[in-house]
Amino acid sequence: MINLLDVILPIFTLIVAAILTIPIFKVIRNSPHKTGLSLGWFLTVFAVAAVTVINLVLSYYSGNATPSPITLTLDGNVNAAIATSFYIDAISIFMAIIIVAISAVVIVYTVYFVNSCDRPSDRYLASMLILTGALIGAVLAGDLLTFFIFWEAATAAAAFLMLYRKNAFTLNATLKYLVMVIIASAFVLFGLSIVYGITGTLNYVALREAIGALSGSDMTLLIVSFVFIIAGYAIEAAIVPFHFWLPDAYTAAPAPSAAFLSALVDQGSYYILIRILLFIILPSVFDWTIMLAVLAALTMIVGNLFALIQNDIKRMVAYICVADVGYNLVAITSVTALGLAGNLYFFLIGGITTALAFMAVGIINSKGFKTLSDFSGVGKKMPWTSLALVMAGLSFAGVPPLGGFIGKYLVFTAAISAEYAWLAVIGVLTSVLQTAYIFRLINVMYGKKSSVETTIKEDKRILIPVFIMVAAVFILGLFPDTVLQLIQPIISQLPWVMG
Repeated sequence: MINLLDVILPIFTLIVAAILTIPIFKVIRNSPHKTGLSLGWFLTVFAVAAVTVINLVLSYYSGNATPSPITLTLDGNVNAAIATSFYIDAISIFMAIIIVAISAVVIVYTVYFVNSCDRPSDRYLASMLILTGALIGAVLAGDLLTFFIFWEAATAAAAFLMLYRKNAFTLNATLKYLVMVIIASAFVLFGLSIVYGITGTLNYVALREAIGALSGSDMTLLIVSFVFIIAGYAIEAAIVPFHFWLPDAYTAAPAPSAAFLSALVDQGSYYILIRILLFIILPSVFDWTIMLAVLAALTMIVGNLFALIQNDIKRMVAYICVADVGYNLVAITSVTALGLAGNLYFFLIGGITTALAFMAVGIINSKGFKTLSDFSGVGKKMPWTSLALVMAGLSFAGVPPLGGFIGKYLVFTAAISAEYAWLAVIGVLTSVLQTAYIFRLINVMYGKKSSVETTIKEDKRILIPVFIMVAAVFILGLFPDTVLQLIQPIISQLPWVMG
């Protein structure tokens, strides 16, 4: 049987490790084996974190393939109106596994990418651990206030990751991000205050039950409050027209930061949208599907159109991240079992692919190649890194047998089954557009002559985490059932989702 310690341990492990990272790095800097010791420390941290998450999984699924959700509170009173609570179910377990796995790979990449002799590097890596712990706390949260607290801790750490290299560009991008986050937080807090005033609770389960008893003006006011909450998280999820901060932030941030944030914060920010829209405010209460479908269409179109006209490759990948948010919204819009499966599969493959793209682009950028013209002939100069970037691009475009193809197939099929064929058509057309600018990049990388005559040596060590991501994109594309079987218990816990 699962207990509170099982839930808190993964969060506690990562937070304590983050605190210890700074004094440990003071010792590591005096060693001739800085990189090896740094790598050993973080592998140990994530080995312990993985054990705590596995323990949580085994405790939850012990003796039952489809267990019921469990609510736990710090004070032991499940019925308290205000209590820090955790809600353990199949989707929160799924998200926790993904967060730890992707974070571990990106941090290994970061150890090789940053210079451990730099003074901010210890705080930089510690911030990554704090962000990972905060995200696990957010997905395990059992009420909107607990989620908000953990999520704000994650966004604070995210701001530091963007600001690692202090210059005018990063300062401007981080300031833009912070302004948007503050506005988003204000919207969310305003909405939460109204929700609590009407229902007397912010707990997921209690809130859903309270909504069923509301009617008239109270229901209207409640819907308005959730519009504010969803708008707040839409800003942080970079849904069009709230996406303006993301391209600047990810372009200005170091490659590990962009990989980390795109794979976890950006992809995970609409996890709360799933919680609200599929667990609390159901379409039977308020039909939000048309509104979300329009936002999905706009996000896919704007993201891909702006990616098409970019000259900076890193900025192009940032706009692909925006487009990916749109594809995920298509899956949520369908309100079907297939749509939820597609959403969660796309969350995983989208996170892996965006992280892979930023990691590969970061290595190429470090050699001085940033723009489309700079990438001329880079496929021959840096064959292994270029191959990784091509695999990410083909997965973005939905080319079989890569994971991106399965993700888009599930998403568009769900839209058609939910009678949103027009949305699926927009998704397919924008995917064709995506394929066009991806193949343009590939043509430049392999079909044009490089302006650099010297040989470029690739660091094979940093390519290890990169090709772990490449392998994941291949394996998930060839064997999607490995993930879809993990998603099945989530669907079984949602009886109100259409089959």
